[in-house]
Amino acid sequence: MSAATLVKQARRAGGLNRKELSARSGVAQSSLSLLESGQRNPNTDTLERLLAAAGHQLIAIPTQRTDAATTAAHIADSLSDGRRNDAVRHFIQLADNLAAEHDETRFALTISAPDKTGEKRWDAAIAALVEHRLEEEHLPLPRWTRDEARTLTRSWIFGTGLYDIPVERSRVPAAFLRHGVLIDPDTLASI
Repeated sequence: MSAATLVKQARRAGGLNRKELSARSGVAQSSLSLLESGQRNPNTDTLERLLAAAGHQLIAIPTQRTDAATTAAHIADSLSDGRRNDAVRHFIQLADNLAAEHDETRFALTISAPDKTGEKRWDAAIAALVEHRLEEEHLPLPRWTRDEARTLTRSWIFGTGLYDIPVERSRVPAAFLRHGVLIDPDTLASI
């Protein structure tokens, strides 16, 4: 996860605006703005100070895999650029990343609440995927997965055309059904 994403998510989770985080951390608001936009990378001391001011701390986990929050940002970028096939690829990569990790590492990759992608159906799909992978190992679910804004009222068949697999509702994993996302479990299988 990038420093920009870490700080932005910690600030939002703490219910702070940039001015408040700046005052609490002693980091200039202009520097904070540059940092959150990815135009500047902080040193470790500054990053830890910003996170602490938002009520968070920096923890290293033993993996090279991309977490759910970073993947959601990649999906959002792909969607905003009209690259829906890339969004699907990022989603499937997250499915693979979570399947490859176990126990606390799998959980750690999901703990930070992703920013919204700009499309509710994708937010629901990400929440469903995280629930599905965590339930496979009987791990606790992060609170953000239960956010009603990440559940569809009308079902959506996952896909973009290129990667569509016909969906039999009886085969859809329970977590996806709860979020209103219809996906064939073969879509989630690594190749």
